[in-house]
Amino acid sequence: MMRLTILLVEDNSADADLLIESLSTDSFSKAWQFIHVERLGKALQCLEQQSVDVVLLDLSLPDSHGLDGITQMQTVAPYVPIVVLTGRDDTEMAIQAVAKGAQDYLVKGQISTQLLTRAIRYAIERTQIFKQLKASECRFRAVFDQTFQFMVLLSPDGIVLELNQALANVEASRLDALLHSPIWETERWGYAEPIQQWMKNAIAAAAQGQIVRDEIQVLSTQGELRWLDFSLKPLKDETNKVVLLIAESRDISDRKLIEAKMLQTLEQQQALNQLKSDFVAMSSHEFRTPLTTIRMATELLEKYSHKLTEAKRAQHFERIYAAIASMLHLLDEVLLLGKVDAGGLHYEPAPLELTTYCHDLIETLQLTTKSNHKIIFHCSDEPIQGEMDQSLIHHMLTNLLSNAIKYSPDQGAVWLDVNCQSDCVKFQIKDEGMGIPLQDQQHLFETFYRANNVGKIQGTGLGLAIVKKCVELHQGQIQLSSDVGIGTTVTIMLPRFCAATSS
Repeated sequence: MMRLTILLVEDNSADADLLIESLSTDSFSKAWQFIHVERLGKALQCLEQQSVDVVLLDLSLPDSHGLDGITQMQTVAPYVPIVVLTGRDDTEMAIQAVAKGAQDYLVKGQISTQLLTRAIRYAIERTQIFKQLKASECRFRAVFDQTFQFMVLLSPDGIVLELNQALANVEASRLDALLHSPIWETERWGYAEPIQQWMKNAIAAAAQGQIVRDEIQVLSTQGELRWLDFSLKPLKDETNKVVLLIAESRDISDRKLIEAKMLQTLEQQQALNQLKSDFVAMSSHEFRTPLTTIRMATELLEKYSHKLTEAKRAQHFERIYAAIASMLHLLDEVLLLGKVDAGGLHYEPAPLELTTYCHDLIETLQLTTKSNHKIIFHCSDEPIQGEMDQSLIHHMLTNLLSNAIKYSPDQGAVWLDVNCQSDCVKFQIKDEGMGIPLQDQQHLFETFYRANNVGKIQGTGLGLAIVKKCVELHQGQIQLSSDVGIGTTVTIMLPRFCAATSS
């Protein structure tokens, strides 16, 4: 049997001898080994120099009186069990002694051999259990503090009891406000009522034994919204009652950003695929008609040229030229839109006198379209000096006026009004055509989109998309209003001068 070392700290030699003799008559007497000292200082030196299994401590010593001796021994040897020996039968003193760390409190006049033996053995056993619990707590604390994830221990009603080192480092300046508060009232979770309510619901569910996990935004110490992968797990006792909630979280903001970029890339790829499909469908239709015209006119000229009058031959050649012009216009629009999407179309402003420019553009347009429509031009000032990109203005006005002519009745009128203001120019193109259904108006600036009432009127669905890009490059605004059977009005507001000049 392994011998246990008892350190007896007793300045009364008679009491010391009596205690040693009493223990020596016990059935476990061969298990005891005694060290007797009369001063607390000597006892502390002994604890520092050798291993002791239990201390029997008198509270009244020449160099120590009262409970202070327990505190000093706990400092030197925190895991050595202490049994207090005193002549005072004082319940309050006994409670204080145990609170200080003593394992038992025995009154000398009431000590029996059996009581003393039991007290010593129980003190040693309790201390061993305490050491095991302490070691277990240290292991838990090491895991709790070393994990990179944020961890919080909560009561079942959501009160913050403890948080690990990873979170303590982040919340250093706010620890006092965090601990012993409902978690939904802390700054991180309390910035918005919906988040608070979500946390309250999560606490209630976890308190009922459910595991809660979600991705949610919270407020960081820098005041930024950050994404957390958050989980709440209940810890139950042997009766299956939830006694603790373990909250874990890790910052996934970078992952969410990558996911958002991937989703955006996927959407762009899908849009590109749709764009390709729409382009194939549009081009196969829009190219087929002029190519058919060219083929038929060419075959007629090849086979029957000698039978055709000069006027007829000229008519066929004119159809060929018109078909070629139509295809070239289509290719120009596609290439222009491709430049915009690839970032190759740039805003290059230069001085531009708008009154003369619009007159020339209308004259050219009426000659090339060969329509019976009348374009009525009105200008508030003459001349109007500005600083704009002439190429973009050309694409913008040509497309809008061509559309107005195309969708208006034969011999109808189209209006172009240009009004000059101090810092902007207002362009307004108006027609009395078929109009655009309300459900189509919100999609008109999308690539390849055409209203559902255009019927067999040819078009690519690119014109308004190009117009919008030209307006955006000028940092302007565009509005469209239309009524079916009445007509359409497009209003564009452009800065009169480029930003560098106006500043």
